[in-house]
Amino acid sequence: MENLHPAQEIILNIVSEIQKHHDFINYMNSNSQKIKQGLWIQQYFKNEPNIPIIQNIIRVVELQNEYIPIKQHFHHILVHKQNVPNLCGYHATYNLIQCVQSIKYKIPPLFYNIAAFWIYVKRTQDFLRQYRNKYQLDSTIWPWRDSDIEKGDFERTYLKSCLHAKPLFKTTFQNEIIQDIKYLVTNDTIFFQYGNVINGYNERVALQKKFDQFKEFKPSNNEELIQTYMLGVTNHWICFVAYKSIQGTQFIVMDSRNRDFFLWNQQQIRDFLQQDQLERPKRGQNPLNQFYLDLYEQGMKDLQQIITLLISWITGQTKLESYVSNQKIRVFLNPLIELLEISQNEYLNLKFNNQNEANLYQIMALWADQYIITVSEFIGNAINITQINKALFLKSIELAQSALEYQTKNGLWNQQKQSPLHSILKCLKIINQSI
Repeated sequence: MENLHPAQEIILNIVSEIQKHHDFINYMNSNSQKIKQGLWIQQYFKNEPNIPIIQNIIRVVELQNEYIPIKQHFHHILVHKQNVPNLCGYHATYNLIQCVQSIKYKIPPLFYNIAAFWIYVKRTQDFLRQYRNKYQLDSTIWPWRDSDIEKGDFERTYLKSCLHAKPLFKTTFQNEIIQDIKYLVTNDTIFFQYGNVINGYNERVALQKKFDQFKEFKPSNNEELIQTYMLGVTNHWICFVAYKSIQGTQFIVMDSRNRDFFLWNQQQIRDFLQQDQLERPKRGQNPLNQFYLDLYEQGMKDLQQIITLLISWITGQTKLESYVSNQKIRVFLNPLIELLEISQNEYLNLKFNNQNEANLYQIMALWADQYIITVSEFIGNAINITQINKALFLKSIELAQSALEYQTKNGLWNQQKQSPLHSILKCLKIINQSI
């Protein structure tokens, strides 16, 4: 345990608190009637094997890939498992608050205190009703109806309201001097769906400033930095903490689903979901239909990716806007490859010739008509485009040029105004000047 991470204090506090709860469980088991023995273990472990705390509760995940060429680690901390639908936002904010308070106030986090969690949920729902009434928000429409607050998802509107006015949030995420140590604390929200950052441009600029702040921050004996992130990922909330002190840098991930899947490949994710389908009736749940199976699979992929990206951005190995730019260029390049019904490698080697020119022209004309607006909106947004995306982009110019020549040669556009092929080729060439 001593070698887990240079910033040991929070980890040791977490383990200490969890051990207390497990000691309590063991005590209850040994002093319960035989017919009741095991119920406490099931409540806390959720039928997982009762293995040592250090192995079971904190998992160190190593990352090194195209976004993180310099190896990094993060700590995946198992928390009180979510068993009630729609409560992931409450779990994420609760865990985030517990983690930050543990760092600042040197107290054990109450990750496994079920009573404390449900008190937090109740008080937060009470606050949201009070907030609605104070600011005269319409209680007859979503998301401010009583049924929405009591049974609905933890909407981003609720998060903004809590950050704006709930005392627990304001005190937790404020800068403080405690025992001669100044804690600089920030809190931000990132929305990530289907591989795309949903935050608007101004939000992304503000986020990049936070990432730069973390990378450039020089901790001392009396100054530390805690950056917290609520991650709205596809259909789920999780939380992330980046902590920098003189002892070292630490990244912490907390996910109320408690699935150790961050390094799974696509087949492992699908195998898990298939097995979960078989287990759902045993838990009194209906199997998921194909839409929700696909959604859950995408959600797990997105969770893997956003953690990788966030660590990459915070450590300065890549830039947020560069990622967004490379995703945007694929918005119009991927559909072209799909329309052609060929692989990426086949696309890169594709040429107009006498055998395929008529068919290719039809496809390029259709693509130009459908994506001219998307391409025009990308002008001025090309930032650090990757080599593969550059190659795909240059091929689109080549194909558009050949299609336009075929159109002109065969007199296929007789109107006074420019054809979509004319327009899209013009935009592509403008973009190419900045790539």
